[in-house]
Amino acid sequence: MQAVHHLFRQLITLLLVLVTVCGLVLWLLLDTQPVLTAQGQLNAESVRHSKQLLSNLNQSIRDQSSPQWVFAANTEELNSAFRLASRTWPGFHGRSEVSTAGLTTLLTMPLTSPFGTYYLNASMLILPSSGPLQIEQVRLGRLSLPGGMALMGVGWVADQVWGQGQGAQLLAMVRSVQFEQDAVKVELAKPEGWSLQQLKESGLSAYRQLFSSEQQRADIEFYYQIASEFAVTKPDASLVDYLQLLLRQAKDRTAIYPEQVKRAQQENQAVLLAMAQLLGGKNLQMLVSEVKRPAGVKPPRVTLARRPDLQQHFLYSAAIQLLTTSSVSGSVGEAKELLDSVKGGSGFSFVDLLADRAGMQFARIATATPASAKALQQFFAQDRTEAELFPSKARLPEGIPQQLFEQTYQSIDSAIYRQMVQEIDRRLQQLPLYQISVN
Repeated sequence: MQAVHHLFRQLITLLLVLVTVCGLVLWLLLDTQPVLTAQGQLNAESVRHSKQLLSNLNQSIRDQSSPQWVFAANTEELNSAFRLASRTWPGFHGRSEVSTAGLTTLLTMPLTSPFGTYYLNASMLILPSSGPLQIEQVRLGRLSLPGGMALMGVGWVADQVWGQGQGAQLLAMVRSVQFEQDAVKVELAKPEGWSLQQLKESGLSAYRQLFSSEQQRADIEFYYQIASEFAVTKPDASLVDYLQLLLRQAKDRTAIYPEQVKRAQQENQAVLLAMAQLLGGKNLQMLVSEVKRPAGVKPPRVTLARRPDLQQHFLYSAAIQLLTTSSVSGSVGEAKELLDSVKGGSGFSFVDLLADRAGMQFARIATATPASAKALQQFFAQDRTEAELFPSKARLPEGIPQQLFEQTYQSIDSAIYRQMVQEIDRRLQQLPLYQISVN
């Protein structure tokens, strides 16, 4: 009996120590106020700067002639990327300041708990160097770490993820960090034997291992073959024809496995991803499973509201919703329209945005719960028309150039822009299809 009491006291002591340590860590890392509260508006110029940053990175990576990568960016490009990221992760804010003395970056992320909202605030100062990466200090909440210690932590994490010694190799890749008044340039040594194709393949392989399965790929292939055969017999069809055909198959396959609670969701997801693979570009096909269409071969002509481009907006948004999150899908659609408003583009289109949001909502209904997934299948058990899938696009402006968009709507954070989005959502909610509950 005495041994039991002793063991009980030890367990209580250990629990108290763990609670104290966790409480201390949380007190050190979390703040009650964010270090950043304003991100700035996401407008066409912000998206253009973000695209330029990605273009610069892509160009450097693809340059096979140089033994190193050279990444360059200015303050506006870095902060535009933070603005775009804040649309993807609500509440996240970031800001960079570049000077000849170095690069200062501030970050804040809200964390909601039963006791309220707290903030993980971070800051970092990177110094100019002509050798290994030099960091002045890293601050996480109330905890301040010397730069050397922070780099040791990065190396340790890399060792745990990729193997012993990989952290040191990763940090040794940095050859120089240079600053001008408003720009930063980083030179990195390329790993031995590195190739862009290898990077893509390893990245896609890791993604599929984490977020897909052999069963899912088999399900996608099943629906892809049905859709491909239908495309041959009916080369000029509406998206609703494909969805009706495939979702009826999904309904029959779901009924075979009544004991599998999530079967309807899995079948519906496979339907949408099969359509994305049939009609999407090379990158989307690779993300779903594999490239199915040879280079130069056009996909079958499929329309929505008699327009092929609206079908693409619908399916791309649905696929991104399934492969990532709603916030990512919405941000991609809005960023694309803002980029179109820049000179040389087709102009901002609220009709395209309608198709984006329809695809996102359709994907949510298709996979949110077993009940919503089965309700969607049941909806398409009856013959449906485009008007039941896609609401009227009347009086939704299209082809708006950047200057006119900013004069009328300011940005996608303005009240008048949000009113237009609310009108789009109202039109969707008027259709019985989009009234299917996702709760």
